[in-house]
Amino acid sequence: AFGFQPAESQTGSASPTQHVTLKWLGTAGWDIQIGQSKILIDPFLTRQQPVGSEEWKTDEQAVLNVISGADYIFAGHSHADHVGDIPFIAKRFGAKVIGSRTTVNLSLTAGVDKAQLTTISGGEKLDFKDFSVQVIKSQHGILTRDGQKRQPRSAEITHPLSGPILGKHFVEGGSYLYYFTFGKLSLLHQSTGNFVEENLQGLEPEIAILAENGNYDWTEALKILRPKTVVVHHYDDWRVPLSSGMTAAVRRRAQRLEKDVKSVDRNIKVIIPEFLQTITLE
Repeated sequence: AFGFQPAESQTGSASPTQHVTLKWLGTAGWDIQIGQSKILIDPFLTRQQPVGSEEWKTDEQAVLNVISGADYIFAGHSHADHVGDIPFIAKRFGAKVIGSRTTVNLSLTAGVDKAQLTTISGGEKLDFKDFSVQVIKSQHGILTRDGQKRQPRSAEITHPLSGPILGKHFVEGGSYLYYFTFGKLSLLHQSTGNFVEENLQGLEPEIAILAENGNYDWTEALKILRPKTVVVHHYDDWRVPLSSGMTAAVRRRAQRLEKDVKSVDRNIKVIIPEFLQTITLE
């Protein structure tokens, strides 16, 4: 538990006695409970690589083993390991889905009711009963494939598909940060290890959930953000079941980011969560 105490605010109604609990779902996925609201971000429990020409199938049992409800689902971008399970969860629990045009069109294709969907493009400020969210335009992390570094092409799905969702349809569709305000507590969620640094000015979240990426120089962004706590995520192998745990080599990815953070400011607290670990903010 941390010494963060949510308090009354004009946009979120968290009370001084209300706790915020975070549970890491693996990859960039989080289950957040604040007051009566259950928030999911990038929930992906199927943990399988989509095949480009084959119809996508969520592992429904794997999802239901972990997810028991949802009021709001936020999508950072539209690759399968971020949105692949969102349509199933949204239909099962009637959750509102907030994401890019691509996320919304994939959800419509999968049969999610239009009334549940909110399209974002960066710059929005959304107020809900227990919290508020600022949407910030970002960019996808640089990937290393076959020894080559490259920026993924930011394709979009501009309308619902006429057939089923295939593996090839999980295109980036734009990448977004979510800056949550829970009373007086602020939390930044990053779905992929990159930033548009000029968009970070003035945020200074108490907690920054950062996606491990060895191809990104974190120095400038950390100096701008000045978080009190960094939580490292998206360092695991998302194609391996949660039940298989993590190897020491995988964990070292997160430890590299921890080292980068400490080199900027050794007073920043760094948390490297385990699968399904709960963190209480109070």
